[in-house]
Amino acid sequence: MVIIRKSSDIQDWIELLRLFSWPCIILPAILGGGFAYRHGVFNPGIFILLLAGILMIHIGITIVNEYYDVKNNIDTLEQEKPSKVLVEERIEPDFALKVSKLFMLAGALGGSIFIIITGHWPLFILLAIGLGGGYFYTAPPINLKYIGLGVPANFIILGLLIPQAIYYGMAGEFYLAGVGLSLPMGLLTVAILWSNDMRDIEADKSIITLVGLLGLKKSFYIYLLIVLAPYFLLVFYIYQGTFEIIALAGFLTLPLANKLIWSAYKGVQGQKRKLAFIDQKSAVLMLAFNSIWIISYLIS
Repeated sequence: MVIIRKSSDIQDWIELLRLFSWPCIILPAILGGGFAYRHGVFNPGIFILLLAGILMIHIGITIVNEYYDVKNNIDTLEQEKPSKVLVEERIEPDFALKVSKLFMLAGALGGSIFIIITGHWPLFILLAIGLGGGYFYTAPPINLKYIGLGVPANFIILGLLIPQAIYYGMAGEFYLAGVGLSLPMGLLTVAILWSNDMRDIEADKSIITLVGLLGLKKSFYIYLLIVLAPYFLLVFYIYQGTFEIIALAGFLTLPLANKLIWSAYKGVQGQKRKLAFIDQKSAVLMLAFNSIWIISYLIS
């Protein structure tokens, strides 16, 4: 049994868990709960259970991803990263890996029990995709991140599958129309990863990333499209009648998006420090815009 004796140890675990990334899990789950609420099948108990299971798996995957990035020398001491806990060995890496597997096992076991009790068998497919895609994001033998598939995998799992899994857990069926409504979740999650890869383009030369294949200049334009696309979707859903006019409040986040775009542009032009924490700042945009998106959906 390991006892954490120092407050600094607790801070190390908090840093390792990358709390700034949690909205990428929580907000899609809330949107899925919103689908259930709008269809009259929302169950708060089931929602909390499903969210807890998804978060446990996410915690495990977050640690696994950092572990293999350090092991494969993708993360180094010289880089500016939101977490340097394992590369600095403030927490023993092999112990952290064991903890991660316990979290993933707990989430997977809880999810499996829920599926068996409810008979929602298709959720096994989503569970397998989420667990496998997350674990093998950096873990061998697949290493999705290292072969240019990390961004598409996260778009699908975090942006699209989580809302459907939450809805299915309560409704017993998929909500296909919700795929379009989930696009901002996936897009702004991708914005975090894409900006991360732009920042780390030099350090990631030993692996294949889409940013590395395209180069910084072309990647900037992709980032521009990713960040701005949710605003076009907002206008579309207001025009379609899915959202009320109050959803225009989403444009209050546009100055933040503009600031991110300019930071990315300056980084591409040679001011590398402008990219230092652009992934965390992209996470703030994800939180702000998608919170307004969800509220707009619920009150419309």
